[in-house]
Amino acid sequence: MANVPGVYDPAGALSVPWFNINLDEDPRTRWALVAQSKRQELLDTLATVHDFIATLLGDFGGLIWDMLLDMMEDAVLHLPEPYKSEILGFAEAANITPQQVTLLNLFYEISKGCTSIVAEDPNGKIFHARNQDFGTFFIWNTTLETWQQTIALKKILINVNYMKGGQVFYKGVTFAGHMGVLTGLKPHAFTLSTNSRAGSDWSLLMDWFAGQENGRRELIWADRDVLEKANSYSEAIEYLSTTPLFAGGYFIVGGTKSGEGAVITRNANGTDHIEKIDTTKPNGWYVLETNYDWDKPEFYLDARIGPGNDCMQRMTRANVGLEGLYQVLSSKPNLNKATVYTCVMQVDDIVMQSFIRDCPNPCWFV
Repeated sequence: MANVPGVYDPAGALSVPWFNINLDEDPRTRWALVAQSKRQELLDTLATVHDFIATLLGDFGGLIWDMLLDMMEDAVLHLPEPYKSEILGFAEAANITPQQVTLLNLFYEISKGCTSIVAEDPNGKIFHARNQDFGTFFIWNTTLETWQQTIALKKILINVNYMKGGQVFYKGVTFAGHMGVLTGLKPHAFTLSTNSRAGSDWSLLMDWFAGQENGRRELIWADRDVLEKANSYSEAIEYLSTTPLFAGGYFIVGGTKSGEGAVITRNANGTDHIEKIDTTKPNGWYVLETNYDWDKPEFYLDARIGPGNDCMQRMTRANVGLEGLYQVLSSKPNLNKATVYTCVMQVDDIVMQSFIRDCPNPCWFV
């Protein structure tokens, strides 16, 4: 059951299941339990994509769907490791095709939105929170009055403990079948969330489909890579600022010390801008990102930055914490019909709580 908007209830996070993924295990088998547990829900999620294409293109929808799966068949051949083996093993355990799982992994480039915040309390302690919005325009459910894909994604949302040597190496929030991470925490090192950015360079992705290896990473895999490789806030900033990507995005990173909070605005090849916490500036005790550049106006139907900043400043730095940020992300329109979950994190206390969200009417559709 989704939690009541605005009411921070840690017990409500129990509705999102936890899985342990043993990174010391063979990649072909490490996701088997997730695959078997979420098979039908995963098929339902893929069905929303199929139905959207059919609704949009009519008789051509089936042809486009088949073309997409054909593209995924080629893509599977040159997926990077360990993601290739994980996808193949997941597909086998779920008894679905690798092409379907690959499509799900690449789908983050198509339809997504978010709000991410890193804030510093009066004692210099860093907190990180995000809303993950996903599914906008993918079929409106007239009965439940929300997006059909958003509904489906809530059912495959999982928390993951990534284990090494019997210990938690890092934590992530993801969707069953996604081998990457969009929200993560590396204990005593850094926290991370990723927001989408308009203007993706599809030509780079098409070249990759054609078999041209270029060393680039999908956003969800770059996130997991940095959680694997970086051991500090500064190392995470360096990696996320420089690694080649298929598309632009916003990496929001929190650390362990005063001033360690940043929004990295990325293009496919490098960094356009980094906005950091600077407590010497008015309201510089936090950074907030939705899906717009630091120097660009919001689209008027998707104005979330202004309301988010208003809520942060009304909350004040004195009330920064898990509960305070949860309440900010419960305010509309940062909470909207496409919001799948809210996650709140604190890296030193090793807290990562995710909550499936509902936005009761009246509520913004995006």
